[in-house]
Amino acid sequence: MAALQRYVRPILITHLAATLFMVGLIWTIHTVHYPLFAHVGESTYVAFQSEHVNRIGKLLFLPWLTEGLTLVGILLLAFLGQHRNLRVPVFLNGIGMAIALVISGFWSAPAHGKLANGFDKDVHDRLMTANLVRTLAWTLCGICAVWLVARAWPSDAHNEKPLTTS
Repeated sequence: MAALQRYVRPILITHLAATLFMVGLIWTIHTVHYPLFAHVGESTYVAFQSEHVNRIGKLLFLPWLTEGLTLVGILLLAFLGQHRNLRVPVFLNGIGMAIALVISGFWSAPAHGKLANGFDKDVHDRLMTANLVRTLAWTLCGICAVWLVARAWPSDAHNEKPLTTS
């Protein structure tokens, strides 16, 4: 816990950066990439879907892992450490992340599995609907990440020793 306490600012900034990256990515996927699935064409769709899953997976792995690990650290700081002022935003952030994880595991991944065999309008429509909820949940995470930094920064600044000049 002492290491977490010592590195609260870097943890919060890393969390903010990873979360905002993921928010931007999910909005791009939802408003640009997923809608284009319907326009790929039957002859190239299976290869396109395979490349989408492969490339997106590589792109999101590290930021999503970073977001999750830093969220765990912030939850520990808020509920077991001395940063009680972070409890509400980190709790809401955790709810948003849980929603994103559940939708990814139970709706998005299975939909991509079905779409790997070829485009299916009904599956695509369900993917778009589920992804809208996931996009909004991730947006909540982004709002909470900003809120966390805003809540922690002023209170953390009071604990710093003033710089001395020589």
